[in-house]
Order: sequence, then structure tokens, then C-alpha cells
Amino acid sequence: MQVIEYVSEATQVCDAPRVVDTIRTPQQNLQFQGLFRWHAAKGSTLFRSGEPRQLYFIETGALCHYTQPTKGRPSIIEFVFPGEIIGLGCLAEHVSTARTMADSYVRVITDADLERALANDDRLFFRMAEASDREFDYLRNRALKAKSRSPIERVANFLLAIAGINASEGRDPLIVTGNVSSGHVAERLDMSIDTLADALLSLRQGGLIDVSDHVLRIRNIAGLESMTANGPAQSCQREAVRQFSR
Repeated sequence: MQVIEYVSEATQVCDAPRVVDTIRTPQQNLQFQGLFRWHAAKGSTLFRSGEPRQLYFIETGALCHYTQPTKGRPSIIEFVFPGEIIGLGCLAEHVSTARTMADSYVRVITDADLERALANDDRLFFRMAEASDREFDYLRNRALKAKSRSPIERVANFLLAIAGINASEGRDPLIVTGNVSSGHVAERLDMSIDTLADALLSLRQGGLIDVSDHVLRIRNIAGLESMTANGPAQSCQREAVRQFSR
């Protein structure tokens, strides 16, 4: 009960301003040139869903990381403490919200800093995987909420999400293994197996994919993107696909 009340206080208090603290130690200036250290007062929002994604290293304080559904109570993801990194993911925008539960100092870090941290932190690796899962669910749910989208567009969004996750995890983004025409995939995309099969056939006939022996190969990433409502490459996942494929 105390934890729930504490989180409720952190998520309901009015936002306090975020202040840039430009006073840094010589070591910080050497390691993080051009980056800033933020002071976030208790109850302030470090980032919220929909804002441009940024990575932060927690120096002092504590944060509550959660998702906020349209209706109902916040769904807590984790509590983040000094020495940990928050803002993980591959999409260009945050899909969750973080608020401080105490006065906190956080430091803006780069993707290169994250890569170095991943080499020595197994828990961070698993938190990255969990962030990818949340983003995939976010993309899937967003696609399903758009009832006007055609089955082909929903399948294209699904394949782009899988490709982006593969690329971010070092696998070939153009290869999607497993039976993509299965009932499980159809259920996740809110369509019948026959409708899913028809959409895959249309994409194959259009030269966008090849399917054989439970392996799907994406032949034209740009073509898939042109079929989605989001337009070309609105996430760093899709940029990762292009970089991997060069």
C-alpha cells in the first residue's frame, strides 16, 4: 500500500520546471562534452510519452517509470535509482513517462555511452530487451486502434516493427523467421488467417517480400514504409534497418 501511495504522489503532483545545471566536474566535461546535467525537482516529469527520446543517467534521486493508459491508473514499469540509465528504446519518441519521486540530478548521455554501459551491465541488457518489447506492443496497439487501416497496412507495420527489432539486436533485419501466416500472428493483428494470407500474398506479388519454408525475406523496406500511415522512417529502428542493410 505504501508503494502505491508513493507512486500516486509522484505521478499526480504538478510538473516542476527542469533546470539545466551547467556546472560540471572536469571529468564530466571530458567524458560528456556538450551534454547537460539536469536538476529535476520532486514530482517533475523527466519525459513523457510522445516526446523525443533521450537517454539519461541517474546521478541522485529516484524516478518512477510508468505507462499511462487513456483510462485507469498508471501501469508501473520500474523504479529507477542512482547509477541506472532511463529512456531506453529504439523509437524516435518515448512510449512511457518518467517522474521523479525525490529531487534528482540526471545527466544526458548518448547512444555511444549506452553501448559502453551495456558491455559491463547484464541487467541493462535485459532492460533494453524489455524496452524493445514495450515499443513493439506500442506500435502494434497503435496500428490496431486505427480501424481505417487496411489489413495490408497493418501487416506492413508488423513486418517493419519486427525488422527494426532484429536490427537493434544485431540480427539480419530483412529475415523474419517463424510462421508469419500463423493464427498467433493473425490474432495479434486482429484479423483472420485468410485475411493475413491474402495480405502477405499481395505484398509478395508487389515484390516487397518473399516467403518460403517459414522464412520471410523483406525485399523492399522503402516499399513497406510507403504503405503505412506513418510514412518513411519515423523511428530509429527503421534507420537501423537501412544501416544494417548497406
